[in-house]
Amino acid sequence: MNNLLSLSDPVRAAALARTIARLAPDYPVKIVHVCGTHEATITEHGLRRFLPASVEVLEGPGCPVCVTPTRDIDAAVKIARKGAILCTFGDMTRVPGTEMTLAAARADGADVRVVLSAAEAASIARNTNREVVFFGVGFETTTPMTAAILLDDPPENLSVIVSHKLIPPAMAALLDLPDNRISAYLAPGHVSVIIGEEPYTPFPRDYGIPV
Repeated sequence: MNNLLSLSDPVRAAALARTIARLAPDYPVKIVHVCGTHEATITEHGLRRFLPASVEVLEGPGCPVCVTPTRDIDAAVKIARKGAILCTFGDMTRVPGTEMTLAAARADGADVRVVLSAAEAASIARNTNREVVFFGVGFETTTPMTAAILLDDPPENLSVIVSHKLIPPAMAALLDLPDNRISAYLAPGHVSVIIGEEPYTPFPRDYGIPV
């Protein structure tokens, strides 16, 4: 890693902490990030302890698995238990529905398979006569991959449970809550590479919130 970006040096880390404290306002500032990787990094390295008391970094809706509706999980479990091959990402198998998780359904005999992409589910469908259902979750980073499969002559025995989400509407929903007190957003890196800056323009324009 470039030394300029390394925080393993305690002297540099302390200097950055002092700079943040010097620049921080004396009124409360709440910065909301919308990325699971951001939260993992912040927590792993204990970055919140470097922030002055007036600055708070809050975790927003950064995990598409965590915000998947129970009804979608229930539908996936029902389909799997009826005999279809249910393909989804590994994290999704452990999220509980009304009655059980997909992992529990698999333990009960359902054919639930962990895949890395919709393309892998399509490959499974091309090599079987059984119905294959891909449980698609994720934000703008995974949605195009699901769409690409559906637009490229997919196997007739392949179906998709579409449970993809969009980040900007979720951000707007938080700002529309009364007394939300959000001062700024820290945009998700991977999603932003896909969608660019334009979808974020309403936040400073309409809400006065920087991103």
